[in-house]
Amino acid sequence: MIERIPSTDKILGVVWIVSWVCAIWVYHIQFFLTGLFCLFLIFIILGRFDKTEEKKSSKPPAIFTMDKNTRTLTVQKIYEDGIKWEEHEICSGVAILPSGEIKEGDTVKDCKGNLALRHIPSNTLLGGFNFEE
Repeated sequence: MIERIPSTDKILGVVWIVSWVCAIWVYHIQFFLTGLFCLFLIFIILGRFDKTEEKKSSKPPAIFTMDKNTRTLTVQKIYEDGIKWEEHEICSGVAILPSGEIKEGDTVKDCKGNLALRHIPSNTLLGGFNFEE
């Protein structure tokens, strides 16, 4: 038997139809993959923003009350556990810091001048207190 070879027009027509079908599906697959990629980027970006929001707290780690008569600062409230006095420094003024872990009721004694207390690891100013006369 002699096989019949299709004409060039028929071959080009079939190739044209197949290429259009492939192009339509490739477009949709490309659109779908681009959408997935954008969603992936959004989740990464939102995840980073959430982590930065957790790190930055509007509350200071501790609240102090000032007594000018006795020249002391007393820890009134603590918002973070495990904070140590050794992690703090006096930026200005003069005072005697206690040692160990900060607890409610701890007292900073012999405060003089404009006292500024800073938490060193987070570089957070816990407060400024004026003991000048």
